[in-house]
Parts: sequence; C-alpha cells; structure tokens
Amino acid sequence: MKVSILTINLNNKNGLANTMQSVFNQKFTDFEYIVIDGGSTDGSKELIEENAKKIDYWVSEKDKGLYHAMNKAIKAAKGEYCFFLNSGDYFVNATVLNDIFSTDRNADIISGNVLKLRENGKWNRVKSHEVISLHKLMIASLPHQASFIKRYLFDQIGFYNEKFKIVSDWEFFLKALILNDYKYQHCEIDVSYFLLDGISSQKSSGALAKMESVECIETHFEKLKDDLIEYRYFYNSNIGNMYMQLRSYPKLYNTVERICELTFRTKKWLFRK
Repeated sequence: MKVSILTINLNNKNGLANTMQSVFNQKFTDFEYIVIDGGSTDGSKELIEENAKKIDYWVSEKDKGLYHAMNKAIKAAKGEYCFFLNSGDYFVNATVLNDIFSTDRNADIISGNVLKLRENGKWNRVKSHEVISLHKLMIASLPHQASFIKRYLFDQIGFYNEKFKIVSDWEFFLKALILNDYKYQHCEIDVSYFLLDGISSQKSSGALAKMESVECIETHFEKLKDDLIEYRYFYNSNIGNMYMQLRSYPKLYNTVERICELTFRTKKWLFRK
C-alpha cells in the first residue's frame, strides 16, 4: 500500500462528508482510508457507518485530543506514506494522488502546496518550503494537509507529542528533518483545501502556540534557543506577517529575506564584541 489517508473528526459531520467524498473521488487506487472519530454526537458516526465499505478502518470513541487521535490513526496505518486530511479539508481535484505519485518519489517527507480557504470562499496558496533548513522551519512549518510522511519515521523518532495542542506536527518536522536529517522533497502541486476553522487558525490560540513553540525550542535546541525564539517571535509578529505576504513576489521576498538574515547575523556579531 502506497498511502494511508488519515482523517480525524469530532462533531463536524458536514466537513467530514466533504473530506470523505474527495477521498472517494480519487483516481489513484493504491491507498487505504482510515477515519478516527472522537465519539461525535452530531451524526458523524452514522455517516461513517453509511460509508463503511469504502473505509478500511474506522473507530468512534472518546480520545484525549487531536494529537492522540492522530497517533491512533498512525498506529492503524499500513501504507508506506501517511497523509493527514482531517475533516473539513479536501483534495483540490480527483487526480492529486496520481499527479504526486506519477513519478518515482522516495523522499522520507514529500510536501506540496495547500490552499487556505476562508468562509467567503476566497483562498490563498501556501507553498511548502522548496528546501529545508532550521531557518525555514522557524519561519513556518510544513502544511500537514499537503505532506506525505513515511510511516516508519514515527517508529524511528516517535509519534506526535500529545502534551502539545498546536505545535506537535511542527515539532515532528523539526525532529525528522533537522535533528535526524531525513530526506525531504518539495512537490509543486496543489494538494488540498485547508479550511481556516481549526484551533491553530484561531487568533485566540496565538498565546498557546507561542508558549508551546518556546518549550519546543528550549527542549531541542538548548544552545540556540535565545536566537531561535527571537527569530520565531519576529516572524509571528505583525511586521513578520506583513513580510510573509511578500512570498507572492519571489524576487522581492528573497531580497528582504537576505536583509533580515544579515540583520540577525550582524546583531549576533555585535553582541559577541
């Protein structure tokens, strides 16, 4: 089995219906489909039961949160790659998986682009990093709605950290790609629509995400923590967010990025003096 498509759901029947239909519509057939429901009471379980013949494994029971549910899905997965398409998110078209795996890809993590969808129907494209570095991952994580992760990585470096509520997928990418140097490949394909209604998309979650990010950096990058935290804060500030909007203009974005990097390097040099 090439891919395990994993869907996590809790009381989001309509979103789950859209997600499942986009999975069922795929022309690619070398995948299994797993749905983990957190004991929903809105009819989600009944919807799953109605489509049970198209689902390879499902369960509906209370869990300990998002990352606990995601870990349950991973443990049930038998595919070479794991791919999370949680309820409400859906593939951009019926040929996405065919397009991705039409060429021989064997990187440990393959990441494409995600289209962030707002309630008004407008969307903006967020590209995964073309190359990976600690610098890049401090700016932004990879979108899990567009990332294919080899199943064995979770056995090698551990599952998602259930202590965190927002940044565990970011922590996993840091561990896999920076601390363990697993192979990464960017794929210039729009993979999925990501509905901006999850916990990580809410403004009220900003303080929690910031706190968890700091703890993650302090845990894994003790010697670099001060600089990395400062760097992370900058890119999550209003000025940093404005800067990130420049990604639609690659030449200008790259110029400003080089200036920012030079500023931080100069600051570190001055402090050493």
